[in-house]
Amino acid sequence: MTEELLKKYIYYFGDKPPFPPKHIMESLVRMKDDETFDEKLKAVSSFKGEFKEKIEEVSGEKMSINHPFFDEDFDKE
Repeated sequence: MTEELLKKYIYYFGDKPPFPPKHIMESLVRMKDDETFDEKLKAVSSFKGEFKEKIEEVSGEKMSINHPFFDEDFDKE
């Protein structure tokens, strides 16, 4: 993780742990930088309950900050 990324993350979201994995931190900072965070959060909130249930059903694990789903980097090529 770069020092600049951590500084930006802390600026936008505070310095209270836990911190998400680097790829999630990068996505959150990018959305804050391009001012699309609120719009995307609103769009996701309409189906987050269904999404959470489906992840728990498929993985067999309750959703938590340490859920393996968050380890997946969907941006990698």
